[in-house]
Amino acid sequence: MKFFSLTLMLLNLSIYSQDVSFNVQNIQKTSLSFKLENEHESSIKLHYGQTPSLEMGQNNGWVIENLSPATTYFVQAFKGKNAISQKKLFSTASKSSGDITVYFNQSVNNASSTIADAVTANVKDTIIAYIDRTENTLDIANYNTGSLDIVNAINAAKARGVAVRYIAADNTGTNNDELSSLDSSIPMIQRPHDNEVMHNKFLIIDVGDFQKAKVVTGSVNHTENSCFDDYNNLVIIEDQSLANAYTTEFEEMWGSSTTTPNLTNAKFGADKLDNTPHNFSIGGKTVELYFSPSDNVTSHIEAAILTANTDMQFAMLTFINNDLGDAVIDIHNAGVNVVGIIENVLYLGSEYNGLQNAGIEVYSHFNEPEILHHKYGIIDANNIASDPLVITGSHNWTNSAEEDYDENTLIIHDAEIANMYYEEFMARYQDIAGASIGIINNVQQEVTLFPNPSSGIINLDSKTRLDVVNITVMDLQGRRITLKPMENSSLQFDLSNLQKGVYTIIIEHSIGENILKKIVLI
Repeated sequence: MKFFSLTLMLLNLSIYSQDVSFNVQNIQKTSLSFKLENEHESSIKLHYGQTPSLEMGQNNGWVIENLSPATTYFVQAFKGKNAISQKKLFSTASKSSGDITVYFNQSVNNASSTIADAVTANVKDTIIAYIDRTENTLDIANYNTGSLDIVNAINAAKARGVAVRYIAADNTGTNNDELSSLDSSIPMIQRPHDNEVMHNKFLIIDVGDFQKAKVVTGSVNHTENSCFDDYNNLVIIEDQSLANAYTTEFEEMWGSSTTTPNLTNAKFGADKLDNTPHNFSIGGKTVELYFSPSDNVTSHIEAAILTANTDMQFAMLTFINNDLGDAVIDIHNAGVNVVGIIENVLYLGSEYNGLQNAGIEVYSHFNEPEILHHKYGIIDANNIASDPLVITGSHNWTNSAEEDYDENTLIIHDAEIANMYYEEFMARYQDIAGASIGIINNVQQEVTLFPNPSSGIINLDSKTRLDVVNITVMDLQGRRITLKPMENSSLQFDLSNLQKGVYTIIIEHSIGENILKKIVLI
C-alpha cells in the first residue's frame, strides 16, 4: 500500500511539474491576462513579482491586476503547491502613444495595396532628426559607423547634456570609418574581435519618459551606402515598454546599468540570457520582440511563417537557415502563395535553389543594382481576415544570426504595417520580375520631394521638365489644400502650418497622369 501511494504521489508530481502552454492573452497598463491549455481557472494560482523570487504573492485565476504600466513581471503558474510552468517574463502596456512609423529608403508601389501608404524617406535625415530631438538618454547599438553626419548628431546630443552610451562592432568587414569621430567623452565599447558580430542597428531614446520613449530599429546601418543605395527599412516605435526591453538587452552587452560600461560583466553572443519579455501591446497592436542568440529566434520566425493562410512575401539579404527554408516550403505545399527575393544566392548553404526546386517563385537579386539589405517576411498581407504580420529587424535568416550574432527581431501583427512592407516588396518584385502590378508612371519615378520627413519646408525636384499646373496637399481624411510656392521660388512650399502626420502631395502637370507623392511632417 505504501509503495502504491508513493507511486501515485510521484505520478501526480510528474504531471503537475510539466511545463504547460502558458501564454499572455491580454496586456493592459495595469493588468495581465493569461491562458493555460487544458487547465481550469479555478485550479490555477499565478505567482508573480518583479524579481525571480515572485515576491509580490499569488493570484487565483488567470488575471493579475493592480500592476504598474511599462513594468516587467516574472509570472509562474501553480496547481496547488506544484509549479506547472516555467517562470516567464511579461510586460504591462505603457502609457506611451504606441505610434509605429515605417520608412523605406527606396521606391515603393502604393498602387499595390488599398489599406496602406508606405513612405519613402531620406533615412539618414530621419535618424538624425530623432537624435536631434532626444532630451535625456540615448543608447546606440550599431554594427556599422560610417556616417559622419549621424556621428555629428550624436556628438551634438552629448554636448547639450544627453547621456549617450554606444556599443559598436569590432570585426573584419565592419565599416567603422567614422567611429573615431565619436566624441571621446562618450562611453563606448565594442564586441570583442571573436569572429562573430554585434549586428544590431538600434537606438533607444529617452527610455525614462513614457511620452518621449522610442526605439529606432530596422535594417539600416549608419553608413552612406546603407542609407541611400542599399534597399533598407527603418522602424520607429514610440513605446516605453518596448524601450525598456531593448534597454535590458543593451545593458547586458554593456555590462552595467550606469553610464560606465563594465567589460568584465559585458555579455555578447552565446553568453547572453533570455532575460526580456517577448510580448507587447503597442497602440492596440500585438508586437513580439526577440534577441539573438539567447531567445531561440528561429523558432519564433518559423512559428510566424506557419501561421500563413493565403500569402507570404520575403526580401532577404541572406537566407541559409534550413528550418526556415523548410517552413516556407511547407506553407507553399499547403497552398500558400509564396514569393521571395534573395540577394546572396551564391552563399554556401543558400536556400535559393531548394526553394526554386520546390516550385516557389523566388528571385535572385544578385545581379541587380545595389544590395537588397532587407531582412523581412510578410504574412497574409492580402488576407485581412487572417493575422497579417511582418517580421523585420537586423536578423538575416541564417544559422549565424541564430547561434552567434547579436541581433534583434520584431514581429508586428498589423494589417496596415504588413501592407506597407507589401508595397515595398511589390516595387522590388516589379523591378526584378517585370510584374505589372499597379501603375508606375515613369515621370512619377523621376520626381522627388525633399526633405522627407520634413518639419515644414519641402522642395520639388524633377529630372523631367514639368509644366506644373497645380499642387495640392491631401490629408488622411481626404481634405485638400492648394499649395502656393514660397516667394521667389517656383519649387519650394511651406507646410509648417499643418499638423504632423502623413500627407499626399498631388502634382497636376502637363505630362500624362497626376503625380502622387507621400510626405511625412514631423
